[in-house]
Amino acid sequence: MLKNYNFIMSLRSAMVLVLILFLNHSGLSQSLIISTGTSFIGTGGNIILRGDVLNDGSLSNNNNAVIFSGTAQSLGGTSPVLFNNLTVAAGSTTTISTAGQTLKGILVSNGTLNAGGNITLLSSALQTALIDGSGTGQVLGNVNMQRYLPSGFGYKYFSSPFQGATVNEFGDDMDLLASFTSFYKYDESRTSSGWINYKEPAGVLNPMYGYAVNFGSSAAANTMDVTGIVNNGILSLTLFNHNNLYTRGFNLVGNPYPSPIDWDAPFGWTKTNIDNALYYFKTSTTDQYGGTYSTYINGNSSDGFATNIIPSMQGLFIHVSNGTWPVTGYLELNNNTRVTDMAHSFLKSGEMGTISLIRLIAGYSSDTISFDPFVIYYDEKATFNFDGQLDALKLFNTDAGVTNFYVFGDDDSKLSINAIPLPDENVCTLRLGLKTEKSGNVIFKIRDCENIFLEKRISFSDLVTGSTLDLTTGNQYSVNLQAGDYQNRFFINISDVFTDIPEFVSDSYLFNVYSVHGILKAEILLPPAESGILTVCNITGQPLYNWEIHASGYYEFNPSVIAGLYLVTFSSRNKRISRMLFIENQ
Repeated sequence: MLKNYNFIMSLRSAMVLVLILFLNHSGLSQSLIISTGTSFIGTGGNIILRGDVLNDGSLSNNNNAVIFSGTAQSLGGTSPVLFNNLTVAAGSTTTISTAGQTLKGILVSNGTLNAGGNITLLSSALQTALIDGSGTGQVLGNVNMQRYLPSGFGYKYFSSPFQGATVNEFGDDMDLLASFTSFYKYDESRTSSGWINYKEPAGVLNPMYGYAVNFGSSAAANTMDVTGIVNNGILSLTLFNHNNLYTRGFNLVGNPYPSPIDWDAPFGWTKTNIDNALYYFKTSTTDQYGGTYSTYINGNSSDGFATNIIPSMQGLFIHVSNGTWPVTGYLELNNNTRVTDMAHSFLKSGEMGTISLIRLIAGYSSDTISFDPFVIYYDEKATFNFDGQLDALKLFNTDAGVTNFYVFGDDDSKLSINAIPLPDENVCTLRLGLKTEKSGNVIFKIRDCENIFLEKRISFSDLVTGSTLDLTTGNQYSVNLQAGDYQNRFFINISDVFTDIPEFVSDSYLFNVYSVHGILKAEILLPPAESGILTVCNITGQPLYNWEIHASGYYEFNPSVIAGLYLVTFSSRNKRISRMLFIENQ
């Protein structure tokens, strides 16, 4: 164990000395001078330095941390150091004076680190170095930060962890001069597409904003880098929902720190008029300008990969809540949201816990990567309308080779994650949407079914063919479809499993409706002191009529619609039953 001594290695050039320290405890030294041809290797514990480090040889610390604890000290020499973990202790001011220093682990600054542009946070397929947000000190001067990409193909959504960095930081990783715009920012207030060309090298990358960056047509792995003064402490952003046709309240934001952040952190966030969902983009493997969206909310992931941990440099969409437009949203975060998850790459899979859910997928039988998922999950606080704290909207994929599959709320909202209350002893029918850009044979099936939904019967209905198929036995429904937008053809039915009672008997007893010469005749059974709503929607799902029902009984309604196919839905506190009817003329 080293303590309270200057530690100096100085040898003639003809000699080589390798000093290996097996440190079960910390090694403590005032100064460390490693001469040319000399190697210093630490294999465990910590190396605590109270003086300067001059490295002209080799300093290796693969399995431990280097702690600078002197009042004022510097790191210099002709040979850069690859640090595992690096800590600047409280009361210490450490200056990195030699370029090329690198860190593969965690940097904690409880004092002052003068980086001077001389240290790089490394990123690889295994992990990405970070600056721990729990540090009570500061990091001054420029820091270089890498981000490893398993594939450089197509668009990625990025965010800068630095103050005042510019678009030019990406100039060595992509072609900013390409004729086709390769760098975009996003403006929710625009009445046309929200995307704006932003490839001028001098354009500032503002903290908390996201940017879409196209790295080109090569599928090879790419490690890009950005340099600047790191963001730290409280940051905030004002966002809007103008309900414009193409932007719909979505805002492209990003992680502003040189470390991952936790969207579900119990402290550190202020979210005013901000929905609770995160919307990630994943580039297509075949279309350089297209991709797919996945969603996370409330412990649920639409695809099983998107999580609450937002990696460093990750850009993504969030949604400002609906209301009286324009709605103003406010997002603020501080260091309490930061985590030390070095292995979390863009869209890395996470543990989803023990939530009760069904994940359904639809895609072309000829292409395994064409399947688009959505999730239905149970939450006792849920309703059948869109709730921004429990449900996630559907962002449509831009890859024409992938379907767009989603579920409707009663308010006609299109959802990628839908929380529902579980109905008791009846069938819950949910309307599904499917949009395809090409014709072909499409397969519908359950990919995941967890917890209480394992005890339910889940069936799929196609109103055009008249087919209803039980999917809980591993079945899949296959049908040949023309390219199109199917909003009122497909339904999912969730019911209790009965061994001796035919399907739909229970809910038919609660609600039965039929049409005679344009008049709807309904029999409704309600529990005492409970009320409900009967709704008639057209084939596109647009609500046409609503009637409040306050007691059980027989009812007649005159919707005054032209002859055609309509969806009639009865909703009460925790029940919803739908029927597709042909309503003829009177």
